[in-house]
Amino acid sequence: MSSQNSWRNQMQKNLSQPIVRGRNAKDIVYYSQPSSSSSSLSQNLSADHATSKDNDQLVNSLIRYLLMLDGRKQIITKTRIIKNVFGNRGKHFVQTMNNAKNLLSTVFGYKLIELESGKYMLVNEIENTLPHIEPSATESSQMILLFLVLTHIFMLEDCCSEGISCEDDQQHSYFGNVKQLINEIFVAQGYINRTVLETNDSTNVEFKWGYRAEYEFSRRKALEFVSQVFDGRPINSWQLQFKTLTAREAADK
Repeated sequence: MSSQNSWRNQMQKNLSQPIVRGRNAKDIVYYSQPSSSSSSLSQNLSADHATSKDNDQLVNSLIRYLLMLDGRKQIITKTRIIKNVFGNRGKHFVQTMNNAKNLLSTVFGYKLIELESGKYMLVNEIENTLPHIEPSATESSQMILLFLVLTHIFMLEDCCSEGISCEDDQQHSYFGNVKQLINEIFVAQGYINRTVLETNDSTNVEFKWGYRAEYEFSRRKALEFVSQVFDGRPINSWQLQFKTLTAREAADK
């Protein structure tokens, strides 16, 4: 029994000792514990994997949040994004936004646009040509009203302060609450830019095309619609409007 214990003790002692392959200390390899460099490498790889996974989750959370808000056509601010998605990880904002932008375009067909400092919106990059995908009756009536309003603004040299604002909240039989749609909903969605101009004698309101209208609506389509109303009058007969739309089309190429 004593010989067996002695043998075990000797084996444990041998395993805890370095194996010397040369005369230099650098040739010593320890088997009892992993080297500090090996342990550090393992920890770094684990940390990199965790960081990559966290970044992917952050991108996915951001995409879900953007798509949710786009369902209501909202203009999205950087402050809201950081508060509701990033929390205390705001230092990753730029890289995460870039990754989300690429995925939104390649996977979902949406373009993420930075409007101005700290404001964003999504626009659809894919034209709907599928006959079975149709908007609801409410959405359809609102889009018709919006198209008429934008056409009216365009024909008045892209800015108007008359013939567009409603004085009461009466419900239209087809469009609904026109005043609320024009002055609140379309403005909040970024289709219309509404500016209040204060003067000494009165208050005027100006309406222009908003950011979203510039991406989702066509001035050419608006002018072609007016042409149909005027029994096919050539669109280039409205010289100012035709010059404006051709200049914008050239700039977008």
